[in-house]
Amino acid sequence: MEVYKKLKESTQKNGWNIYKRLIRIALKNNGTPLALAVIGMIITALSDPALSAIMKPILDGGFIERDQSVISLLPLGLFLIFFLRSIGIFLTIYYMAKVGRSLVYRLREMMFEKLLSLPISFYDKSSSGDLMSRISHNVELLSSVAARSLIILIRDTITIIGLLIWMFYLSWELTLFFITASPFIVFLVSALNKKFRRLTHDAQNSIGNIIHVAQEVMQGNKIVKIFNGYSRETKRFSKTNMFNNNSHMKLAFTEGINSSVIMLIVGSSLSGIILLSTFDFILESISVGSFVSFMFAMFMILGPARGLASINARLQQGIAAGENVFELIDQKSEIDKGVINKIDINNNIVFKNINFKYENSESSILKNINLTIENGNFVALVGMSGCGKSTLVNLIPRLYNPVSGFISINGIDIQELNIETLRSNISYVGQDTILFNDTIKNNILYGKNNIDDKEILQALKNSYSMDFIEDMPDGIDTVIGENGVLLSGGQRQRLAIARAFLKNSHILIFDEATSSLDSVSEKYIQKALNALKKGKTTIVIAHRLSTVENADKIVVVNDGEIVEMGRHKELINKKGYYFNLYNSQTFQ
Repeated sequence: MEVYKKLKESTQKNGWNIYKRLIRIALKNNGTPLALAVIGMIITALSDPALSAIMKPILDGGFIERDQSVISLLPLGLFLIFFLRSIGIFLTIYYMAKVGRSLVYRLREMMFEKLLSLPISFYDKSSSGDLMSRISHNVELLSSVAARSLIILIRDTITIIGLLIWMFYLSWELTLFFITASPFIVFLVSALNKKFRRLTHDAQNSIGNIIHVAQEVMQGNKIVKIFNGYSRETKRFSKTNMFNNNSHMKLAFTEGINSSVIMLIVGSSLSGIILLSTFDFILESISVGSFVSFMFAMFMILGPARGLASINARLQQGIAAGENVFELIDQKSEIDKGVINKIDINNNIVFKNINFKYENSESSILKNINLTIENGNFVALVGMSGCGKSTLVNLIPRLYNPVSGFISINGIDIQELNIETLRSNISYVGQDTILFNDTIKNNILYGKNNIDDKEILQALKNSYSMDFIEDMPDGIDTVIGENGVLLSGGQRQRLAIARAFLKNSHILIFDEATSSLDSVSEKYIQKALNALKKGKTTIVIAHRLSTVENADKIVVVNDGEIVEMGRHKELINKKGYYFNLYNSQTFQ
């Protein structure tokens, strides 16, 4: 399944804009290494015309005229050319590698910073496999292609120009005939540009799909095994893998045709030159040494010409990778226009005429919500699954923003609050507890600094976590695996509550925090929640009656609207929607 669609052609960045951005990023911190690399390329490029030029005195002055002064200097001249060439090669390889790795480092840094600042709505419609492909494969490809293309472009272009100048000096007639192949090469390259771009996009996007499929199998391996999904997943992966293989083969075929036809054009012009050089008017105007030097220069052009012929395919790969990389970097970050950095959070939370719908959705999830959550109260949201309860509470920390209406605290619209200020006053415990592949201590310390072990241990005791931590080999320094895989569901929930204890926020949000737990685990969690919510404004999305009955206010939601509000007994006596839910035991 593709989550990212290919960019529309009208909005694609052209190659020049992408490479301008790369150059700006590279020059910011790597001006000196890049300059040294370019110097190395120039030295390497000029050594080729020098080698061709030295062939003339070797033949004319050395072998034919046997001039001893020329013969004695030739070995030194040849050695100096290769010595300088070796220096140029080292400067090019080392410093371009330095620039390339710095570019990878900076681009990944920019992408990761963007991932941290993107809104939740971006992740709702994104594939983690595609994102991983962008930050790993595409960045490496872009940097590698950019570095290699720059080397080829500068070094080989200077080499060809230098050799052509030397060839003009030796015989302008033969050189003019040789360069008649240029228009054909330019036409072929421009004709294949669009095809290269499209095929490269297909190949790169397919890598994201492969990662996505493999990631789903790794995450859902228990379901695959128990429900015997081997055949289905094998076919799904095979289809994605085959598309990747075919995309790369089409790319290789097009690149092969491009390079081979260009070589055929160059080879034809070389054959024509050899034929033309047999004519008397040419033989009379050029010495043996000049002719051999000219032919040597022609054959030396083949390597750089082949490099420049292949650079189109490389550039298109870089452009396609760059489009993927910069598309992510250019995504709009989470909107935060709030300027208020202080607020008295010990006040009511007021929802006024709130309407909300998700992007690309025609139907509204929340419709004209008006609700006041009194300071320090325990409020329960109940209703059938999908009625909008989670969406409603997600508006409070501004994980989403309403389409219309506003939410206020102490009479201040939360949009006017600095988002960091707002969220620093909110703790969240969800049904799907998120833990990191780190120690217990670092997981509950997440986002906090300067907390001593005494406070940590107290938070763990308050959340009834010490019962199982004491049995662990390294105590609070035990690494719990990816997303706490080494712990049970109840243990993960208790650590999430310990994290909330340590944050000590005034507003607590519990999104079905006990829905998937057994009765014993729920007992511990319930005790921890009761201890945590004392004196705080607590909002609970409830699915069990034991949580709801003691609430200061029960808000009944149906199809995105508040249909009833009140205490448990009041709503039961009304014998309305809540009464039916209560009797059916289906708080979801």
